[in-house]
Amino acid sequence: MKPTTSTTNYTAALDAIGRLLEGPYADAPALIATAKDALQEPRWNATVAALDNFSARWFPLAMEAREELYTAVFDIMPACVPYVGIHLFGEENYRRGAFMAALSQRFEQARFNPGRELPDHIAALLRFAAMAEEDERRDLAKYCLLAPLEQMIAALKPDIPFRFLLEAALRLLQAAYPGLEPAPTPLSQHQAATACTPVAGCGCGAVFSTVNAQEKHAQQGNLIYG
Repeated sequence: MKPTTSTTNYTAALDAIGRLLEGPYADAPALIATAKDALQEPRWNATVAALDNFSARWFPLAMEAREELYTAVFDIMPACVPYVGIHLFGEENYRRGAFMAALSQRFEQARFNPGRELPDHIAALLRFAAMAEEDERRDLAKYCLLAPLEQMIAALKPDIPFRFLLEAALRLLQAAYPGLEPAPTPLSQHQAATACTPVAGCGCGAVFSTVNAQEKHAQQGNLIYG
């Protein structure tokens, strides 16, 4: 699908947000300006508001404070790890390794450089989504980005700057694809199934649907996009 001018604009914003999430050393003023310049239409207002909230809390911080905050949020808080594969599959799950291998292969095919981070880092996936074709970008949103972004946002207190940056990414994708719901993650399906007590009428076929869903993600052709 050939991108429209509007599509091209919002992907520039998606790329800028991804770069802002790479670390505390990003040129935040320039990247924020790039993102906001690309989001002039009213449908992006929630994204712009989130970027403004991030800027108001981030710009006054000294570099040392920025470094400490980035480390505290993304390296110390287990609920806000920046690695999408952990949110999808769990940390101690071999399927995350298969997922990262599939991502690496796809990045190589697309000649995309994820930088120093692992391929399932949220920053790398947002940047890759920005350069992907429209259909693939939508699949990335549904299967790899929406649910992890929601989980990461929920893990942060309302006054944490990165909460607003993650919210900007989420609102942008939601505005780009109105009505798109995140696919249930294999981890959430597994947790729901194991929490189910086999009583009369409970329908524990949920266990089998969980296994099927995980196998579906494990197949090479569907590993990235469900």
